[in-house]
Amino acid sequence: MPAPRAPPQVLRLSRYRVPLRRDWKDDVGQQPNIELEIADLPRPRPKPDVPQTWTPDRPGELGGPEDMMWGSGFGAAGPDSGYALSLVGRRDLELAAGEHRQNANAAVAAVASARSSLYGRAPTGKDIDLALVLLGYDTKDVPADITEELAQGRLEWFAAVGHHPGKLVDFVGSIEADVLLLTADQARGRLAGGERLITR
Repeated sequence: MPAPRAPPQVLRLSRYRVPLRRDWKDDVGQQPNIELEIADLPRPRPKPDVPQTWTPDRPGELGGPEDMMWGSGFGAAGPDSGYALSLVGRRDLELAAGEHRQNANAAVAAVASARSSLYGRAPTGKDIDLALVLLGYDTKDVPADITEELAQGRLEWFAAVGHHPGKLVDFVGSIEADVLLLTADQARGRLAGGERLITR
């Protein structure tokens, strides 16, 4: 059996340490003719506490879409509502005599934006489809008396809305939220049955 090997020598760092000189103050980079003030000394940095958890307990906090107030004066705020004007500008509208295209575009866009805001998204083509049916611009399968009634109503509802934007706010607020949540086909079916979805 071979003899055990001697452990390797451990380096002692004390042999390599540089002794501390007594004249260490001479090595500091401060000029000797400038005295430090109390404001020049290092300060401890503030350490804020860990943030506490937040709960929605403020007055008027909305817990969900069902808590949203609806009706005249509350409006229908939603993301990118102006996109509805671009969408309705691509559609062909059959206007009644004396009706202006700008007023019709604004009305359809307002109804479509109100519907999309209930879903918390920007307007889409489906919102425009429902608005066209509700306002009587899409007359497929809709009785002629209801179509004529809506066409006459539009002349009064949307006259000069560019000068009186509050008219559109009041009009959209008068439409029940349940009606705005319908699809275009559902609204067309109810109109075909003789039901008035817009009552003013």
